[in-house]
Amino acid sequence: MVRTRRRPKAPVALAQKKKAWRARWKEIVASGALRDWATQQAKNKLKTPLLALTWGKCAFCEGQLGAQAYPQIEHYVSRKVDPSRVFEWKNLLPVCQICNRSKGHADHQGRLLKPDAEDPEPFFWVGPEGGIAPHPSLNVAEALRASESIRICNLNRGELQENRKSVADSVRRWLARTAGLMEGLDDLAREEWEAISDPCQSHKLVVRHMLTIGKAPELAAHDRELYQHKT
Repeated sequence: MVRTRRRPKAPVALAQKKKAWRARWKEIVASGALRDWATQQAKNKLKTPLLALTWGKCAFCEGQLGAQAYPQIEHYVSRKVDPSRVFEWKNLLPVCQICNRSKGHADHQGRLLKPDAEDPEPFFWVGPEGGIAPHPSLNVAEALRASESIRICNLNRGELQENRKSVADSVRRWLARTAGLMEGLDDLAREEWEAISDPCQSHKLVVRHMLTIGKAPELAAHDRELYQHKT
């Protein structure tokens, strides 16, 4: 989990149709009907700008969203905890189905890190096998938020650890070949760096962690800059 890009303005459709969408939602809540919180048309209007926040990745696990992981819209504060926030723009995040199901409707009371409003990166340490844990520098309250975020979204599930380890190994190999120096890179090393630093690359938490412990913190900072500002 890393800081998202700056949240774009709410979609025009949300401003224009929010009243009608909320009225439909209120009817669902009042009747107890087994209907989705929004129509597919409404969700489609919301998804594109939400995906721009994360370069098309899950806001929690940083896995790629697309054909193999269909993007879903997550309510940071569950719609069952606070039904009034169902169409609140800053309450919505793009996520994968697994993180969405793992979080469910838990009342986390703000313990879950919110990547569009704060920087989650300093909260985590990446282990050698791809697991994540609270960073050892955290105080008690911060460590609780980190551990709760891991638990709520099941961020140490097996597939994620394998994927993180694969990314870590790629960065480690690149550092071994280049010593983290950008001058004089051959074509292959430059191509590898472009892939590593691509904002669409999964698991930026891992990329930056490996660059930092690999004595290339300036490249980790460059990666953050690219993520926030590349167009």
